[in-house]
Amino acid sequence: MLLYGVVLFWILIIITCITIIKYRKSRNKQLFFKQGSYKAFLGILSLIFVGSALYFILPEKGIDIPFLQFHSETVKSKLSSTGFEKYLFIVLSIFTEMNVVGLLYGLAILLIWFYYVKSLDFFNREKLSFTLSGLGLGMLFTFFTFPLSDLVNSQLNIQWSENEFYNLFVYSTIGIGLVEELIKLVPVLIIFWFSEEIDEPIDFIYYGCLSALGFAFIENLLYLRELGNYLSIGRGLLSVVGHMADTTFVVYGLILYKYKHQKKDAFLIFLFLMIGAFIHGLYDFILFNNHIWLFIFFFPFMIQAWAVLINNAINNSKYFDYKVQFKYNDIKFRIPIFITLLLLFNFVVNAILFGKLNALEGVLGSLTLASVIIIFYSTTVSSYDLHKGYWRPIFTSSFFTEYPLQIFRDNIIIPHNHIDKKIVLHCPPYNHNLAEIFTHGTGTIIERHTLINQKKKNDPYWFKVKLDQQLNVVSDFESEYIFIKILDSQASFIHDEHIRCALKLIPSHLNPEQEMFTTSYLSYGNIIINGEDYELKFS
Repeated sequence: MLLYGVVLFWILIIITCITIIKYRKSRNKQLFFKQGSYKAFLGILSLIFVGSALYFILPEKGIDIPFLQFHSETVKSKLSSTGFEKYLFIVLSIFTEMNVVGLLYGLAILLIWFYYVKSLDFFNREKLSFTLSGLGLGMLFTFFTFPLSDLVNSQLNIQWSENEFYNLFVYSTIGIGLVEELIKLVPVLIIFWFSEEIDEPIDFIYYGCLSALGFAFIENLLYLRELGNYLSIGRGLLSVVGHMADTTFVVYGLILYKYKHQKKDAFLIFLFLMIGAFIHGLYDFILFNNHIWLFIFFFPFMIQAWAVLINNAINNSKYFDYKVQFKYNDIKFRIPIFITLLLLFNFVVNAILFGKLNALEGVLGSLTLASVIIIFYSTTVSSYDLHKGYWRPIFTSSFFTEYPLQIFRDNIIIPHNHIDKKIVLHCPPYNHNLAEIFTHGTGTIIERHTLINQKKKNDPYWFKVKLDQQLNVVSDFESEYIFIKILDSQASFIHDEHIRCALKLIPSHLNPEQEMFTTSYLSYGNIIINGEDYELKFS
């Protein structure tokens, strides 16, 4: 327990130091703790102090509360039945063998991730009736998992063996992953076939995640049915998210088939169904065999890939609009706070049932992992880079040509949502060529472009700027428009000053919508930009 406490202490110290450094460097300190992750950090610290105060009033020993546990000897005795009766009583046992605490904990998990899924619906809002239908159908069809699983496993004679290869690709992927992903796919197909609600790529993911969320809720009732078990942090932070990510991979094949390939490659549907089933099976296989280090490598990549798929669906919506009011800061704040509240609930309930020392040991044992996950979720799954029509790849060539860990860096989504932002521009003292045609002025970022660099790779981070003061250039080049690329991907127009950008001049005869090669545009060194509230001062 002491080791867990020390690790948590140093995590908090490191985050605090990083926060202080960034705060001191910010030029808008009054806004620093009013936005995003740093606002969440203050909230989390407050909840940690609340938990510390509660420790002193919680009971030393657990309290037996038998009336919280539901039980039915009649239903339990029927679980050995055969045929349809067997499945009927399995379903009934989910509700007759549950406990109130497990139910409340499962509902809390459901509500947290329901909020997150709802936050994805920000272009063309889905009707609440269909949203609840997607969630309800996910719960309902979960019960069909039992007969379908028995059918598949009996027909294919699937069972756990001594062969690890077989256990991964057959027992886990086919016997578990494929069965459960087919079940979770059905509600999406029902809504797609019998309504007109799914009319943009993100809708497939939206209803897929709702179906997975309903599935995970029923599954949680099974895992949380006994009061004798500690409430599991993993159910709220890992398994539910894993279910949503798996189903997103499955429906992504439908997205590619319908929207990217215009219904020309039906094989994509089968391919991504199997990819989703394999990722699901790999998740279970890792946990069955307690391969902790493999899980540490696999799970972050799965979440990163999930975020990329969501981002691609958003970028290719027919309702896409850069002006959409997507509340990044609300999500970055609320998701970490909700998860911390879940941990606090977990601690209090376990303290009441098993004593505060046991609860403290359990929560400290999970806090190290939970703190890393909270940081990961508050950045990766709540950051979307708006770029109309862009399909970002998941696998990059660097994964095969450089080193495997490179894939984590390449799949980090850093929002570059600068469209319609007004900026202040000036020439750096070392760029003498630029000084001859432009010294300082203002402008507005109006468009985003993907250009192809000299390595023939897509570079999606170029922005077209409309200048308020024209360049002093010959007629061969646009005098009112330039291309810029922000060289520091983490730069903030609110907190940073003197942001360095690459500059390209646009030949007047080129149409940037058609010409994508960077070599077609004239490189002109660097230019410095600031947020519109920055006042240029020259000595």
